[in-house]
Amino acid sequence: MLASATPGAAAAPTSAGSFVAAARPRIILFGDSLTERGFDQPGGWAAYMAANYTRRADVVNRGMSGYNTRWALQVLPYVFGPPAATGGSSSGSSSGGALAGQVLFATLFFGANDAAKTDGPEHSARQHVPVDEYGRNLRQMVSYMRAAGVGRILLLTPPPVWGPGRRKHMLWRVGEQSKDWPLDRTQEATQPYARAAAEAAAELGVPCLDLNTLLQQEEGWGERLLCDGLHLTPTGQERLWALVREAVWREWPETRPEALQTQFPAWDAINFADIPSSFAPQGGQQAQGAGKAAGGGKAAAGANGAKA
Repeated sequence: MLASATPGAAAAPTSAGSFVAAARPRIILFGDSLTERGFDQPGGWAAYMAANYTRRADVVNRGMSGYNTRWALQVLPYVFGPPAATGGSSSGSSSGGALAGQVLFATLFFGANDAAKTDGPEHSARQHVPVDEYGRNLRQMVSYMRAAGVGRILLLTPPPVWGPGRRKHMLWRVGEQSKDWPLDRTQEATQPYARAAAEAAAELGVPCLDLNTLLQQEEGWGERLLCDGLHLTPTGQERLWALVREAVWREWPETRPEALQTQFPAWDAINFADIPSSFAPQGGQQAQGAGKAAGGGKAAAGANGAKA
């Protein structure tokens, strides 16, 4: 484990002299149901993230169940705002735009629905996007996010699909008539999408978390990590958070919670004889809160980030 002893441990608040009064930076999670369910209880991966960044950054979940990259392209302006007139930077840095200086990092996590089979149930055929188009869509999304001012982007591949779990889910959802139906998703159909995502990331110069490979390295991954052959169990959610955390903090150590200032002073650091003085703007503050590393140890928080 990389940071905390528990998945939801948050860095301790800093002293009154090193807090941030301006708006907190945002962490934007953009994806399908695997992102939308990130706040599932107990222990969704986005909830763990929010707990770790308590009072330092706001985790914004923009997961949309059932969406593929074709539909997600239509949502980009609503999630990230208008892009800069000059477009994104091929070097990986942001170039102005509505969110310039406001986003700590973002995750891009699509593909599970794009890889739905055309010979499966009707809804899966509607969700399917050919793999070549999927790769193009990812490239377009990364370019748009950069142009909108997002400089740090982690691309996640779709996770593996466990056939027995998917079959069991179909039987539960549809009934015995589905026992001979083709599965709506398979690992064989999903793997090319994972490769396409990794190729797009390499071409664009953004880090890629290859969940399709990494989760299959876990013992008993199908039953232990996936609740229906596709979506994550609480154990899978915790494992995903650990992998995301490791990737983000390795790639951008300046985004670690302890490297960020808290918003507003700790309650016991307030000057009770002159309360307004404790909230006076500090010299050199930045809205991102990316100042000196916060001191002190770790304070445990629940997975829902409920620590005050």
